[in-house]
Amino acid sequence: MTLAVLICDDSGLARRQMARSLPAGWDIEVSFAEDGKQAIDAILQGKGDVLFLDLNMPVMNGYEVLERIRQDDLPTMVLVVSGDIQAEARNRVMAAGALDFLKKPVAPEQISDVLKRYGILSLASCDPDTAPESRDLDLPSPDFQPALREVVNIAMGQAGNRLSELLGTFIQLPVPDVFTGPYNKITQHLPYDDGSAMSAVSHGFSGNGVAGEAVVMMRADGFADLESLVSLDMPEGSNSETGILTDLSELLVGSCLKGISHQLDIEFNHSYPAVLGHGQECSVLLDCEANEQNVLAINISYNLSTPDMDCHLLLLLTEDSIPALKSRVDMLMQDSGADTSC
Repeated sequence: MTLAVLICDDSGLARRQMARSLPAGWDIEVSFAEDGKQAIDAILQGKGDVLFLDLNMPVMNGYEVLERIRQDDLPTMVLVVSGDIQAEARNRVMAAGALDFLKKPVAPEQISDVLKRYGILSLASCDPDTAPESRDLDLPSPDFQPALREVVNIAMGQAGNRLSELLGTFIQLPVPDVFTGPYNKITQHLPYDDGSAMSAVSHGFSGNGVAGEAVVMMRADGFADLESLVSLDMPEGSNSETGILTDLSELLVGSCLKGISHQLDIEFNHSYPAVLGHGQECSVLLDCEANEQNVLAINISYNLSTPDMDCHLLLLLTEDSIPALKSRVDMLMQDSGADTSC
């Protein structure tokens, strides 16, 4: 019996990796969805006996898909595959009816193991001697920026997990934004450039031909709520805002760069945080006005549940870094996934 397998992820790179990682010779028909709404439509058309589901997506996210599946009792078995590796994220999807939770990036062996564990592999004939079919023929090779966004999405999830453990709260992880343009225009892309008073620190970083600046920003009025959550051993009379922001930036920048470096094989070094200022507008803190150089910008927002506030990480890479970074992403796309025997 041919099994209908549906891969739902907003990232072309992730869909490609997932398709290539399914067991070779498994008698399946693979379909793809770029958001939760497309996934629901595909399930209703009988294309989703098994659903590999991402969580952080536009239009309709993975949590909303699970809610709809349970509400309408839709006939599908759901395996969540996500870069959001918080314990609370796993608990939520399991409570919502998912069979299991796999952390991105997932290895082909892990997929085979979980399919065997739940008896899903045996639902369709599987001939290990059959030549692996290319299951991503209908998927165009992802462009550089969307592929880089998936790399950042995984790194973002790793940093978000550490932040969640530090603060003891669930972190909402929106889809990261990747764009290029003149440095003095980047604030036009930032949703938090609304005139609010912000505080910010900056780290320089470099490695293997890639260099840039990582800036962590928060609304200046959010520190009072955070102070009770963050345990800091600071000298008497020290600036608690600076201490909190420095600690958070070390965690977020270090974790995110580490996540990117593991995927792209880049050894990053980053500097000690430098305070850009407190209680000023975003554009003033970034000192954008006079700088017309082109940059590759990556904006990540971490939405804390308790207290209700945001912490932003902005990665600004020099224009000269783009060729080296693109080369690493291209290698990742070429190596993404490998069919394994069933």
